[in-house]
Amino acid sequence: DLVLDAPLWLDLRWRGQNARLRFAGSAGQTLALHMASQITEHSGERVYYYVYKPDGKLLTSAYTTSSLTINLNGLPVTGDYTIFVDPRYGVTSSVELTLASGIAGAIEIDGEDASYTATVPGQNAYLTFSAIAGQRLGMGISDLVVNNGTSVGVNIYRQNGNLLTSATCVAPIGCDLN
Repeated sequence: DLVLDAPLWLDLRWRGQNARLRFAGSAGQTLALHMASQITEHSGERVYYYVYKPDGKLLTSAYTTSSLTINLNGLPVTGDYTIFVDPRYGVTSSVELTLASGIAGAIEIDGEDASYTATVPGQNAYLTFSAIAGQRLGMGISDLVVNNGTSVGVNIYRQNGNLLTSATCVAPIGCDLN
């Protein structure tokens, strides 16, 4: 089983071997599942990762040949989730998996400055704010630090889930969204 914020080394030594790992999740909880240092029998082979809800239905899936983060924003229900790890063509594989605490919260218009730090590469932050229809707002991101890159993407969505605006913020400058 995966423990929150504790890396686990998974070693699939036999051809055709796969793995099922579980983690306890709560409805609304935000997490990031990070796979790092993946090695396969034949370099560059895909390993597929499937995340299943407690009822056994697929929540999401992805694959990688090296490293990957699957962001899980707002788990739908409370219960035990299952991660199924399936190396393509049954190759042997090893990988370090980390189930990281998510970054989520609310920010206040004209409120205090806030700072957020991703604990695994590729981790998203999910922040909400309340606004009034027709209100003109701007958002500034500053003092940006990015490891293994030079920029991050920022998307602002309407309440219905449609994209309102987006920007690319460059470290260390940041960006403004108006």
